[in-house]
Amino acid sequence: MAAILATAVRNNATNGITGFLLYNGRNFLQMIEGQQAELIVLMNRLARDRRHHGMVRLYDRPTQQRACPEWAMERLWLADDPAERRDAVEAILPGALEPEIRQMVVNFSRLN
Repeated sequence: MAAILATAVRNNATNGITGFLLYNGRNFLQMIEGQQAELIVLMNRLARDRRHHGMVRLYDRPTQQRACPEWAMERLWLADDPAERRDAVEAILPGALEPEIRQMVVNFSRLN
């Protein structure tokens, strides 16, 4: 996980991409934001990487403002107890995150 994050932070900072990564013990959920051309390059690179499979794009929409402009790639940690995850994740999600995305992230965080 540390190596994945270090690479993402380095590459995203270079390419003007921001976002976060969440791992629920089984699957990853990643939110990325940036210029469309850079995001397309990143998604194509991830799709070619054999370590990534079953990728699904849940939400793809232009926004006026980034939700996490300070995070080149932030790892969101989950509480061990699934019952505590909702509040813990809600507390660390950026306030500017769109409600639909916030709900998807919170729902994902509660999966085991």
